[in-house]
Amino acid sequence: MEELRALVQRAQAGDLEAFGRLVAATHRMTYAVAKGVLRDQGQAEDAAQDAYLRAFRRLSDLEQPGGFIPWLRRIVISVALNMRRARRATWLQLDDAGEVPVLDEAERSWSDEQRRRLAAALLVLSVEERRLCDRRYHGQWSIGRLAADMRLDEVAVRKRLQRVRDKLRKEIEVSEQRGIGADEIRRDLPERVIELLSRPKLTDLPENPVGRMAETIRSAFPGYADIELPEFVDFDAARSSVLADAVYIEPEELQRVDDRHILRYDLTLPLFLKVRYAGAPLRLWSMGKTYRAGKIDAQHLEAFHQAEVFALDDRSRLDAWQITAQVLRSVNTALPGRTVKIVPTKYAMCAESWELEVEDDGRWSEIMAWGVYTDRIVQHLGGDPAVHTAVGIGYGLERFAMVRYGIDDIRKVDVMRVA
Repeated sequence: MEELRALVQRAQAGDLEAFGRLVAATHRMTYAVAKGVLRDQGQAEDAAQDAYLRAFRRLSDLEQPGGFIPWLRRIVISVALNMRRARRATWLQLDDAGEVPVLDEAERSWSDEQRRRLAAALLVLSVEERRLCDRRYHGQWSIGRLAADMRLDEVAVRKRLQRVRDKLRKEIEVSEQRGIGADEIRRDLPERVIELLSRPKLTDLPENPVGRMAETIRSAFPGYADIELPEFVDFDAARSSVLADAVYIEPEELQRVDDRHILRYDLTLPLFLKVRYAGAPLRLWSMGKTYRAGKIDAQHLEAFHQAEVFALDDRSRLDAWQITAQVLRSVNTALPGRTVKIVPTKYAMCAESWELEVEDDGRWSEIMAWGVYTDRIVQHLGGDPAVHTAVGIGYGLERFAMVRYGIDDIRKVDVMRVA
């Protein structure tokens, strides 16, 4: 990187040999980017050559030599898009190429188009890195706010953001140099799955209605430990065990990853696959995105958010009515003063279970469910059904947000802010 910066500085001073070395170092990348836009080898070569000519003429405009590669990529994309649209005589200025993921320090947010192009690369990030991205680029958190939340100074936060951008840029550049398009970055995952996984996790954004509801409901369960659950579920393993009882949605609603795996449709099944009783009582809290295939409308999404509360303990310390009381307290905290009703329901994994509906403008809407798990499930989790009981609570966070904030269309939730 230091050598590249030095070459850029020399080229800016008029050193043609240095610029030639820059061309040699970046030609594979520029060709791959152009080909990704044009899908034609000859046109891609022409676009790359034209882009270098423009870059050389505009080198003096580049204020940060270390940003040469993303700056050059932007020029390549602009040239390639102009060539692609030439028949319609629609020309783009350099600044019009801002929808591509150049990942500059100056960027404050990522557009939907950028997220689509970044989708597969985002999957290489850790949970912490992804949270940082979602808060900075979707929640538009300032560096100061990120620093305060992370208990770091602003310099350290900027360095972390730069490391994340470098990681994403490397993933994108590797795919470009292999000649893989933005929609083909990971051939082992269906494009729809990648797109769903790349959507922001709104539970990490407390200014979003979903994040605010998650934060409010979480406060009703002090002493519960946070747990991260996998988004990929080995569906074949689940169906061939006692966990088949936890499969309650139709096959056409599953978001399939491959012949064996699915994206989680709730948090209960991945929790059953991950958690085991080891002698100490369990009190767990989890939240995040879940996925189901189906029609998208004012009441339904394919990627939505849930919160899950789980407890396993001696029967003398845990019972259905105790949990029901906690449910009602949490609902009153999140939706104060609302009229609710409890409706018995049936799940194969539960010995007893209930749904809670809330009155909203004269209509009743189901927003959550809870239940006492069967002895088969308790035994699977490592407990002794003669001694232990296990309960679970599931919250539909978008549903809570719609009721609390008067949102009439669930598709509006991800872009809304609450005071």
